[in-house]
Amino acid sequence: MDYYHLLKKQQHSFEVIIPFIRFSSELINELTRNDIKIIYNDEKIFLIEPTDKNIIWAQDHWKNCLISEAHTELINQLKNLPFIGYYHQTHKNKFIENKFSKLKTIPEKRIKFDLSKKFNFKFYIWTILNDFVIYSLNPKARYPAGWNEFEEDKSNPPNRAYLKLWEAMTVHDLKIGANSIAVEIGASPGGWSWVLGLICKEVYTFDRAPLADKIAIQKNIHHTIGDAFKILPQNFKHADWFFSDLICTPDKIYEVIQSWLDVSPEKNFMCTIKFKGKCDFEIIDKLLKIPHSKVVRLYHNKNEVTWIRQVPT
Repeated sequence: MDYYHLLKKQQHSFEVIIPFIRFSSELINELTRNDIKIIYNDEKIFLIEPTDKNIIWAQDHWKNCLISEAHTELINQLKNLPFIGYYHQTHKNKFIENKFSKLKTIPEKRIKFDLSKKFNFKFYIWTILNDFVIYSLNPKARYPAGWNEFEEDKSNPPNRAYLKLWEAMTVHDLKIGANSIAVEIGASPGGWSWVLGLICKEVYTFDRAPLADKIAIQKNIHHTIGDAFKILPQNFKHADWFFSDLICTPDKIYEVIQSWLDVSPEKNFMCTIKFKGKCDFEIIDKLLKIPHSKVVRLYHNKNEVTWIRQVPT
């Protein structure tokens, strides 16, 4: 189908969604549940009707999109913008790619984890569909195309789970104060504990297995081996953060969250909601009804999403 002339003829406003690799079906389910019309889709790009809804299963969401033939006038128009762009390849087209190679572009670069420095400059983003260029001056992702790859620490953390916390703090503005007291369940071997131990005043961790030795020796990390579901929330009313990357059903972690909120309604949370099969949108809806909540699908999540609750101070 000639999408270019279809959109031009109808003067159709549209937006672009970049799906997470291998999770297009979850994105389709989410858009369908929210009555958002899909104009076109494949595994690399979705064209949808404009929406104000936050799309959880979108790696990036481009607003106010335009579609154009690949002519010199467009190249000059993009060149004259006061900020540079990023080319996100969804489909190969050597002719257009060569023609547009004169445009300055943001290089693909891994993120250096440094909370004192924010990536906050404006950029436009473009891609190719068939023989046409689609571009947006308002991509939603903080880093181009939501490619949230970090310069990894391959020496200190015992696994790569720490990248979820890094991403939450860098991309989703998770703010953990230096005087914070944190509780973490399902902590072993200690990927999140490693990050929390470097930031928080005290960290109380729980798991049936021990932490990695190099994490367990940190003086402000206090580990208990046992059933994380048997912890009494009233014993940790002084804690201001609750963390969980525990493997359990969405219903179970929701039950745990509610038990902690009943005791400490002012507490902050970051919890991974893990799915064995399809995404449980009903649990997500319940979580979003909790004040100060948001649900995101992190770049470093697998078949899971992350619920974040940050109470304003």
